[in-house]
Amino acid sequence: MRFRSIILYCLFVCIPTLSFCQRNIEGRVISGEDKKPLSFANVFISNSTKGQQADDKGRFKLTNVPAGVLDLVVSFIGYETISIKIKADTLRKPLLILLKPDAIALQGVTVKRLRNGFERYYPLFKEHFLGRTAFSEDCVLKNPKALWFSLSDDESELTINADEPLVIENKALGYTIKYDLEEFKYSFSQSYVTYYGFPFFQEMTTKNERKQRKWHENREKAYFGSPQHFLKSTINHDWANAGYKVYTMIREEKRFFLVPLFPEIKDSLGNIIQHAAKAKKEVDSTDIILSKNIWLHKVPNPKRSPYVQYLHKLPLDENCVFEVRENLPLLNFENYLYVFYEREFEEPQFADLGKKDAPQVSILTLLEPKTLIESTGHLVNPLAVLFEGRWGIEKMGEFLPIDYEPESF
Repeated sequence: MRFRSIILYCLFVCIPTLSFCQRNIEGRVISGEDKKPLSFANVFISNSTKGQQADDKGRFKLTNVPAGVLDLVVSFIGYETISIKIKADTLRKPLLILLKPDAIALQGVTVKRLRNGFERYYPLFKEHFLGRTAFSEDCVLKNPKALWFSLSDDESELTINADEPLVIENKALGYTIKYDLEEFKYSFSQSYVTYYGFPFFQEMTTKNERKQRKWHENREKAYFGSPQHFLKSTINHDWANAGYKVYTMIREEKRFFLVPLFPEIKDSLGNIIQHAAKAKKEVDSTDIILSKNIWLHKVPNPKRSPYVQYLHKLPLDENCVFEVRENLPLLNFENYLYVFYEREFEEPQFADLGKKDAPQVSILTLLEPKTLIESTGHLVNPLAVLFEGRWGIEKMGEFLPIDYEPESF
């Protein structure tokens, strides 16, 4: 199924206006062809627990939705799914949402699917989508056979799609997630993964009080030290109390040149008393230049890495990465952010050299000049920031809805 991201403000004037005492989104879903209602269309706020099926006349109403810019997702079998960027507190009238028939299905467009794609590449998908953390081990994809796999012509890139929403049971956090996968891509040459889609959370229910307490504890553990927690503490200028230390990181490409293994030695008169060795060794000029800066501290990096990394010794404060322009909160920084979260140790399998009691470390790269942050701590454009380190390996196991609020925050 193909998705389109649009901004829609068609107003259905025949329905009473919204009440402004709370943030609600209501409207009607109809066919763009014959204008007939699409009974029981699916309507939900992406990455949240807010959603429902429309009634037999295509009407819906979502109440108490989160603040800020949201993705309202609307789908119906045989029609294109749409995502609408919307702010509930700016709406004055209900929405009229028109869905178009699925053009790809109508045209009979086919994509070459790998016959043995599932056997070859499902382990890769599972690692990069469900994750490898302790919580990820409690995630189960209920319909893996919905996935299908294709390769680019030069076989350098793998694309994974799904014929239906993926259903993930996160038994660690107590959520069932229905994930409309837009696209999953893996670059073999760069070992680089990108994926995005529209998740809808449903809370699991149980009468077992012990299990309820465990879900509560795990959700709080997943939240604290997460990107959402970090960004919310950034907006509140509260890094110190939240447990973060943040530094600027410089990452430069290594540049090697050859020098003799042993240098030439001369006496005070300039006579050579030892010739330079014929054997050569590689020296990294970038590393030499950066190491001479007394304000920089080298960060250990895998030997095979093509980069050398240094931190500025002085930590940053929130004003160095966050600004408000025209009442819009923006994340804005240069180079890379190196973020220590000191209140939780890294899982041993991910810590450098298997160190124990190592704080969790994440690296942030801003892929746009600046990007909007909502008061909930989520990014308006989640693809605007690249996460490495701890936040790069957290997948479905730690995935929480944007309307989740920890009790001890």
